Amino acid sequence: MWIWISRVLKASIGLVVLLIAFVLYSYLAGSRAAPAHTESEATLRVVRAVRVVPHPIAMHWSGYGTARALSAADVAAQVAGRVVQRPAGLEAGVPVSKGDLLAQIDPRDYQARLRGALRLADSFDAQISALEIEEARLGEQADLLLGEMEIATRELERARTAEQRGAGNQSAVDSRLQSLNALSRAHAAVLSQLEIIPSRTAQLRASLDSARADQQIAADNLERTAVRAPFDGVVQSIGINIGEWARAGDTIARVVDLSVIEVPLSIPQSAAGRIAVGDLVDLNADGADSLRWPGSIGRIAPESDASVRSMTVFVEVRQRPDADSRTLLRPGQFVMGAIVSGDVSEAVVVPRRSVNDGRVLVASAYEGASADVPAGVRTPMVIREAEVDITHYIEHRFESISPSEMQWAVLRTVSKADPRGIRPGDIVLTSNLEMLRVGELIDVRFETEQSDQARAPTDPKIAPKDDGGTP
Repeated sequence: MWIWISRVLKASIGLVVLLIAFVLYSYLAGSRAAPAHTESEATLRVVRAVRVVPHPIAMHWSGYGTARALSAADVAAQVAGRVVQRPAGLEAGVPVSKGDLLAQIDPRDYQARLRGALRLADSFDAQISALEIEEARLGEQADLLLGEMEIATRELERARTAEQRGAGNQSAVDSRLQSLNALSRAHAAVLSQLEIIPSRTAQLRASLDSARADQQIAADNLERTAVRAPFDGVVQSIGINIGEWARAGDTIARVVDLSVIEVPLSIPQSAAGRIAVGDLVDLNADGADSLRWPGSIGRIAPESDASVRSMTVFVEVRQRPDADSRTLLRPGQFVMGAIVSGDVSEAVVVPRRSVNDGRVLVASAYEGASADVPAGVRTPMVIREAEVDITHYIEHRFESISPSEMQWAVLRTVSKADPRGIRPGDIVLTSNLEMLRVGELIDVRFETEQSDQARAPTDPKIAPKDDGGTP
């Protein structure tokens, strides 16, 4: 009995709850305000654009090359010997100054040779000095004998005169003649000795010169036992250790000067006649914008390579070897270079991001019915596609075209009769490029305008996008 009453009571309560919920739903549905129905206004996509005008542009040429040190040397041993010294800490990557010791070859044998050459040269020098003294002494003897011969000659003449007068005899004449002849023979002997002294002196001087040359070679070889850095630079490698035998010509170390780097840059031969020594060159490594080095053309190869229609220019980059090692241009590094010619000519430029596969989107004046243009549209235009021929890319700021743009494509001049190209005065689109279609009607805003609507629209449909296009 009680179980049946309990079940009836539970069912009644559930029905009451459902009734209350239905009444509440009906009340809320009846009191809801009807939504306001407004007709959406038609609009056009707002697209940013630039008007292209000629500007004075310096000609650019790009090329590739491998950097090399203008001064680099494999420092070799000039004499043979055992290495007895190498400065502590001298390893690859260590900077050295001109004249710094790289290795010391045992100098003892070369010191002994220098001493022997010096003694031999001193010996010849002493012999020459002795000959000079002997020559002076013989000259004095010759003068004395000549004086005695004059006296003997006068005595002989007096003896002959006395004999002729009967006051003398033949014996006195013969005695005076014998004395004169003896003096003549002695004088002749002295003159003979004097005559051979110049030849003996010349021979000794030749020997002395040879000995002095040997002495100089010995001194140079002794100095060469100290292998030194030929210029300021950085050690690339060390090829020998203490105790090893070095032969003449063996490489002791390689030293590289990082202060002047040269890059043989291969560029199109069309640059011939338009570039000159001193023209600026912008080098970068593998296209990395963070690694750039300014340089200039140091020299130009006289011949072009007809097989690939290219020519070679040699770019010099001057840098401080003690600068941040991460920013140095290193020998062996493959780089791209852009040469800025001194020649300037008028050319049309467009933002680089507006170019996609050699084409740009251009806005032309809308010539249709004004009824097709929604209200509030400022500059209705129609999209068309134009082909472009890019000569090179530059980084520059053209405030009159776009105050914020830095990357530009320089276009080759096209014929006025060519409908596919763009010409000065055309309007090139720069935003929403991936959404636009040829023939579409758009509302154009120039990038030189500063209106809030152009710079920060809120409707995603008309929001300009600066990342459109293919660089």
